[in-house]
Amino acid sequence: MNTIGGQIQSQNLLKIKRIVDKDKDGDKFIIVWTQKNREFMREYNLNREDVKNIIRRLSVEDCFAGPERDRDSQYEGWIFKFNPLFEDTRLYIKIRIESIEKSICLSVHEFGKYDEVN
Repeated sequence: MNTIGGQIQSQNLLKIKRIVDKDKDGDKFIIVWTQKNREFMREYNLNREDVKNIIRRLSVEDCFAGPERDRDSQYEGWIFKFNPLFEDTRLYIKIRIESIEKSICLSVHEFGKYDEVN
């Protein structure tokens, strides 16, 4: 973690966790309700708070990509991708930091299930 990239990831992961901690009603940390995310949450019987707890437990070692720009140029901010282990299942979590007050969880599901590992 002595690399510049590792330091950037560490700083931004801390920013994400602060946003998650400050979020009370989904105004700061937003989960995009895609079919993939809903299916994963339903399969593991997770709610929004459970996903926030998974985010709180992320480490820099879980980060495998980022910072990178969103493929959709209409969105500001930086994308980070994580692959933590959750209940013996490797996850794929993609989060966009839009500001110091807002982040968006774009993806949370099983790693590789939808071939979104890039």
